[in-house]
Amino acid sequence: MYINHERLSCRVSGNGDDMKKQPRFNPLAQEAIPRWYEFYKRVKLLPWWIRYNVGIARESILKDKIIELCENIGLNKTQARRLIRHAVSEFSKNGLGSDYYGYHNINHELEVTYFTLLAIIGLQKKYENRFNQKDIETLFVAALFHDYDPLKRFDKPHEDDVESFIRGDDKIRKLVQPFKIDLDIAIALIHRTAYPFKDGIAEYARKRMSDLFTEAGIPENDINTRQHYEELGWFLSICDRIAGYCLGNFEYSKELARLNAHAMGWHPSVINENSVNYFTALKEEKSMLDPVLQAIPEEFKKNFYDNVADFREAWENEVQIRAMLRRKELNLVTAVENTDHMLTNLINSIMKMYKEIHAPISPNEVDFKKSLCAKETILITLRTNTPSGHVVGYVNGGPLERYKLRRGTHDENFGRKNTVYMEWIRIKPEYLGETGGHLLRSGFLQEARRRRYEFVSSYVHRDVIARRMNKGESIETVQKYDPDKLDYYRADLTKLVRPMPLV
Repeated sequence: MYINHERLSCRVSGNGDDMKKQPRFNPLAQEAIPRWYEFYKRVKLLPWWIRYNVGIARESILKDKIIELCENIGLNKTQARRLIRHAVSEFSKNGLGSDYYGYHNINHELEVTYFTLLAIIGLQKKYENRFNQKDIETLFVAALFHDYDPLKRFDKPHEDDVESFIRGDDKIRKLVQPFKIDLDIAIALIHRTAYPFKDGIAEYARKRMSDLFTEAGIPENDINTRQHYEELGWFLSICDRIAGYCLGNFEYSKELARLNAHAMGWHPSVINENSVNYFTALKEEKSMLDPVLQAIPEEFKKNFYDNVADFREAWENEVQIRAMLRRKELNLVTAVENTDHMLTNLINSIMKMYKEIHAPISPNEVDFKKSLCAKETILITLRTNTPSGHVVGYVNGGPLERYKLRRGTHDENFGRKNTVYMEWIRIKPEYLGETGGHLLRSGFLQEARRRRYEFVSSYVHRDVIARRMNKGESIETVQKYDPDKLDYYRADLTKLVRPMPLV
């Protein structure tokens, strides 16, 4: 995380009385939020709150597991429940719940809290005096709010902003008081989760932690106490970075990696490689990583090692396929499919990729399968060697009027029947990065122009839109979305491709 020293709007004091009010905006659309919008958000969130309170929302399941661990570890479960409820409420009502395509959401916050408590319990069994009660309560609070940036403009949290929001939230301070911990120390632990913790980032975090220790009344010459809390922060940092990869299988881990890649603006072709590098870098922190892994239940430890191995295997497979493509032992071609007469094996191949390759915005499975056989659907497949070869990717779309757009998007062309909406391009990971995406997009645009559409619209990462604009493409951004940067754009087909005769 890149640190901007000027982003703290004022000195952050222990009681938060001198905090300036944070600007309020909709994280899913760059627009000012009127006061009535707070009420609107709560009403809109009501169906989710009902699911949460009856225990069927994922966040509710995690919450129940955390409460159970809190009780086992000596924390007051009523106080813990109130604190969790506030965190869940703030994230969800600000658009960082189920409809948010980003890694640092409330699900991640709860997973890290649950995993941290699991590791604490495991270490307490091995080393009875590893944590005192104040340590446990401080870690619980720090874990629950380590990414607490409910109005963030970027998916990756900025620790200074997290600190500002914590201090500016009167309810947090009130709910934390019964735990009898020092909020300055909890915030110091959060600063230790800055990643990657090296060079300027580590230097700034250590300086801020030192200041917070001083504000908490720990003398500068009390090296042991300061070092103890630095170790707790390091422990939290490890839990933060491996929790999701321990709690789920490889399918879930791939989804986490995709979310993180989107937040970082990575091309999908580097997800597996960067994931391998991410896990390799953890070896530098072996002295903390190993105790954490040894402390958690065996099934979660196995998940972690299996997922690491699976990411490496997937990357090695990608290397082999891409080498074949570059040596021209394998070629990629596109085909325009006749959706009036779809073969069963083609539908099955596409549906398999639809399920395996998650897209940030996509129709539900039933609607998607139904659309494949619609006459107005444009379907371009990516195949190996020949137009009848093995299907390794596809892109599809249709009239704009057929689609439900993201909250906050208004397209003036809706109803004019001059715009084709292009859904997310899906390509098998091992074939990414070798012109497949360009071939599919070019084929889709050509077919859309042939059918006399004037515009094409879609959602794509902001950096991708910028690159296309820099290349001179006639594109305009219709609606920006923060913090996930999944923006809605419109391209002028009359300037992108020439019309082709209808046949």
